[in-house]
Amino acid sequence: MKCANCKKHKATERWLGEGNMMDFVHGNYEWWCKCCCLKAQIKHTKERARALKGLLKELKKLKCL
Repeated sequence: MKCANCKKHKATERWLGEGNMMDFVHGNYEWWCKCCCLKAQIKHTKERARALKGLLKELKKLKCL
């Protein structure tokens, strides 16, 4: 079976994306290759890392640090 994302590599991973455990249990996932999974995880991690500075700034304003 080919990756549902890139359609090139062999699909070996179940990709849930924005879903939750109920989605997974009910089969609401796609079969992706490891390459696509890692690329998507890296993209998400970079986005969250960029947001960190702003979140810390907001928390500091609330005097919670």
